[in-house]
Amino acid sequence: MNIVVVSDHYPSSRIPNKGAFVYNLIQELSRYHSITVIAPYKIHDLLKPKLKDGYGKENCVVHRPIYLSLSNKRIMGVNTKIYNRYFAEKAVSRCLRHLSFKPDLVYAHFLYNAMSCLSYVIKNRIPLVIASGEAFYSGILLKRGESFHILNKHTNHFICVSEINKKGLIALGLDERKMSIIPNAVDYSLFKPMDKDICKEKLGISKQKFVVGFVGYFEHRKGPNRIIEAIKQLADDDIQLVCVGGKEPLVSNNFTLTFPPIPNSQLPEIYNAFDIFVLPTLSEGHCNAIEEAKACCVPIVSSLGTSVEAQIDEKIGILVPPLDINEIAAAIKKLKTNKALCLFMQKNLEEKRGENSIESRARTISDLLKSKVKNQ
Repeated sequence: MNIVVVSDHYPSSRIPNKGAFVYNLIQELSRYHSITVIAPYKIHDLLKPKLKDGYGKENCVVHRPIYLSLSNKRIMGVNTKIYNRYFAEKAVSRCLRHLSFKPDLVYAHFLYNAMSCLSYVIKNRIPLVIASGEAFYSGILLKRGESFHILNKHTNHFICVSEINKKGLIALGLDERKMSIIPNAVDYSLFKPMDKDICKEKLGISKQKFVVGFVGYFEHRKGPNRIIEAIKQLADDDIQLVCVGGKEPLVSNNFTLTFPPIPNSQLPEIYNAFDIFVLPTLSEGHCNAIEEAKACCVPIVSSLGTSVEAQIDEKIGILVPPLDINEIAAAIKKLKTNKALCLFMQKNLEEKRGENSIESRARTISDLLKSKVKNQ
């Protein structure tokens, strides 16, 4: 089939980490289908330097229509994000109109990307499938209330990544009968256990250090500064924090090593330098970073009351209230001082490897897409 994928979460040589989870899935789906990706690109991102080695092998045709972004600010009481979405939608619409073929199906990643192609699929009577892995849905209905009825009517299927994700869509008034839960998955050939001492040495870290790792946006929701405050509380010179990502500034300290966003292909060595992975997130759809850490057999500390409860149990990690600095500190200390517990978790993680492969997920989604075209 000829499939068009619409997603502004897709990596490029300038932003190699952005939407790596979408990229991984789409590359796997390209084994079964001919895929064209439309990934709208903010005009100011053109000022960022290109990564010499790019973001990975590309098996799809990728269009990157440029649009004006005004950032997320409030000017005269108006959130400029509304205008950003308008310009992005116009860029996607132009690209769709100039396609040299009529796709068999359009696959949109995230609800707002589906809005960009809604009029196109309606006009051309093309099946639309939406992958909705949003961490939260607050505010979406208020901005798109009228369009949601139309979206619901003309969407053939919604792919959810967790039960919490599905409940969020139902709360928006979308049709539960059109929904399937297909959790995010991981490439086990890429994310796998490696020699920890060698990986620490490559990062310039002593193998004697207990390395706490974080991968994700530096923002309040993800919680890297809460990890820093927890480690400060422990006052243990043997702890080294490694944070991979970027966005907001981190709290000043003398124990954190930071890395800018990097391609997915370079992450396994970094994960394997971690003794534990800590992510005190406030909300997730289905966390890809946790799946990657699990695949590398790294014990995890993450959040009670979120979708990650479906990804972690006491055999492979510790769940804590994500805003409780004391609890985060206690979990880090427990795993640092109890080596037997860490080994127990690592062994259980080794036994779980292969349970959630991206190959299997791609086959499941491919079969679903075929069925929607067949039944159109």
